[in-house]
Amino acid sequence: MTIQTQTKLPAVTTLAAWFGSDRMIAEHIGDLLKGCSWIGIPFAGGMSALLHLEARTMAVNDLHRHVMNVGLVVADQEMKDELVRRLDATLFHLDELAVAQRECLRREADPAYANSGSERSLLNRSGRIDWAVDYFVCSWMARNGTAGTKGEFNTGLSVRWEAGGGDSAVRFRNATESLHQWHQVMRRCTFTTDDAFDFLAKCKDRDGHGLYVDPPFPGPGDGYKFNSGKTAAEQRTWHTRLRDALVGFRVTRVCCRYYRHPLVEELYPEGPWTWHRLKGRTQTNSPVEEVLLVNAPRAEAELF
Repeated sequence: MTIQTQTKLPAVTTLAAWFGSDRMIAEHIGDLLKGCSWIGIPFAGGMSALLHLEARTMAVNDLHRHVMNVGLVVADQEMKDELVRRLDATLFHLDELAVAQRECLRREADPAYANSGSERSLLNRSGRIDWAVDYFVCSWMARNGTAGTKGEFNTGLSVRWEAGGGDSAVRFRNATESLHQWHQVMRRCTFTTDDAFDFLAKCKDRDGHGLYVDPPFPGPGDGYKFNSGKTAAEQRTWHTRLRDALVGFRVTRVCCRYYRHPLVEELYPEGPWTWHRLKGRTQTNSPVEEVLLVNAPRAEAELF
C-alpha cells in the first residue's frame, strides 16, 4: 500500500541529493505514520519521507541550515517561483558549482549562520533565495549523495562519461522542475534548526502525534557533517541518549529508521518495538537490510 498526499509524485523525490537518503523506503514510512495529524521530524535530511506523510502539520528540523533554508524558500510561492527561475537560468557548469560552493562555505564561516537567534541569520527574501540557489547548485551539480556530508562543498562537477545511470544535467533540471510539487508539501511545514534533543524535548506526547526519527546510523553515519560521534563509545552514548528520549513518548507514535546493527538490536529490542525489515541500498548501491522501528505494535498485514 502506497500513501501519497498528492496525485503524482515529483520526478525527483528528494529535496537534496542527500547521503543515505530514505527515498527508497519513504512510502513505508508514510504507511507507518498514517493517521497522525501532527508529525515531528528531528533529522530532516533530504526530506523524502515528507512526500508520503498525510499530517496536516509537520515540524521539520535539522542542524543543517543550508537544506532547511531551501525548504523554507520552497514553502513560499513567490520565493519558490523566483528560485526556479534562477535555477533554470543557471548553466550546468563547473564554474557555477565552484562559485556556489565558495558562497556556502563563506556562510558557514560566519558565526551568524550557526545562530538562529542572531540578527544576520534573519535574512531578507532576496538573501534567502540567493542562499537557496547556491545550496541547490551544490547539491545537484556535485556527485550524487554528497549533500549533508563533511565534504559536500569540496567535490567536483558530476559528469556522466557513458550512457548508463542517467545524465547529471538532466537530473539537475528535473530536480529544479520538481520544486513546484515540493511546494505543496513544504507549505504544511514549520522549519527549525534545533539540536535534535532540544527539538524532541519540545514535542508534546499526545494522541494523534507522530515522530519520524532518521538519525545518523552507527557506522555509516560518521560521514555526516552532523553525526553521532567519532568513536564507537561516543556513538553508543549518543544513540542511548536518543533511545531514552524516545521511550518517554507513551502516546505519540514513534517511527525510527536504521540499518540493522548490533547496537540498534540492543537498544530497540523486539517486543517493546515492532521491527519492519526492508530491503535497502547503501550509498555504494550494495544491498542492505533497513529497519523501521515502531513503538506501538501493529499487525503486519495492515501495512504491507
